[in-house]
Amino acid sequence: MTIIIRPGIREDLFDVFVVFQLALHGLYQSVGQAAPEDKPNPQDLSPAFKYFRMFTEYFTQTAEHFWVAEDDGEIVGFSRSMVRENIRQLSELFVHPDKQAQGVGKRLLEAAFPSDDAHNRVVIGTSDVHAVIRYLKSGVKFRFTIYDWSRKPEIIPFETDLSIEPFTPTPDNLAILNSIDQIILGYTREIDHIWLSKNRHGHFYRRRGQVVGYSYVSHRAGPIAMLYNNDFHTALAHVESEMTKYVDDVWENMCIPVPMTNTAAVEYVLQRGFQTSPLLEHFMSDKPLGQYENYIFMDPPFIT
Repeated sequence: MTIIIRPGIREDLFDVFVVFQLALHGLYQSVGQAAPEDKPNPQDLSPAFKYFRMFTEYFTQTAEHFWVAEDDGEIVGFSRSMVRENIRQLSELFVHPDKQAQGVGKRLLEAAFPSDDAHNRVVIGTSDVHAVIRYLKSGVKFRFTIYDWSRKPEIIPFETDLSIEPFTPTPDNLAILNSIDQIILGYTREIDHIWLSKNRHGHFYRRRGQVVGYSYVSHRAGPIAMLYNNDFHTALAHVESEMTKYVDDVWENMCIPVPMTNTAAVEYVLQRGFQTSPLLEHFMSDKPLGQYENYIFMDPPFIT
């Protein structure tokens, strides 16, 4: 059958989720972390989709591009990208395992991730070798690797000269968040902070009245941004302690995607006995960007 590429619509979101789950299973199977018999059954994925819906609907609403690959009426792949300030980010590109190595991913990438002089482009890609090569051929360059660390959270006593306070997305607080992002990420993304504040609890970290960082926490952690790398020991102890409030039968672990250039965060997860997944992510961009040694990505790391 001829595979067509068409714009995605809201009614496609469950089928897109099925492709994502099947592709993820294929990745875990490739590194020996999943068995063939564990392959997700689409009819059993509705409960998991209820949680994933908050992400996929938000990405659809704010996407620059959303494309699906269709084979005889069945969605077999999708890609989505967004623009924040002058940064084009490929948030997702997944292809059904049975349709990989057939040029589908290449077509979806070209549709959602065009190259032009107006934007610096960013990809957080999986460790799949074929995907990484495809991204590099599109023009982006490797910058650093992200490891996903996890453990069951505990209340961690800590001493700090920082004051910690919750925040809401008021105009003044959004201006503070924008100023920190401009320094650490190299661009602002106010729309994402408004969405994050609706779905997670935000905290500022102040030193002598000056905000030096922020974090978000709920059942999932991040992002976390600190102007000074050494302050990550405090921020992570605080986030881990806060996450004990949200442990349940579905989300029992704290997961944090850490750039391996973030030395203080790496020290923390090693000292606390976090375990890392064999699946890594690679951060790639057209041009150098930000100070990611002062950052931890949101879990899951679909966007920066």
